[in-house]
Amino acid sequence: MSDLNTRIPSGNDVTQHFSLQPSFSENLFERTLQRENIQAAWKRVRANKGAAGIDGMTIETL
Repeated sequence: MSDLNTRIPSGNDVTQHFSLQPSFSENLFERTLQRENIQAAWKRVRANKGAAGIDGMTIETL
């Protein structure tokens, strides 16, 4: 069996990345909530008969 998942990395194996930029920008959030994007997502959910979520609400109920 491989020790791939149990190996402890040495100092040279670890790569860290630090950025002052936020993961999600305000622009990305605004674009996500644009009416056209919401409508396109809803069409995809309806087309693949989206399953009810944890609250049990179906797309018909919504």
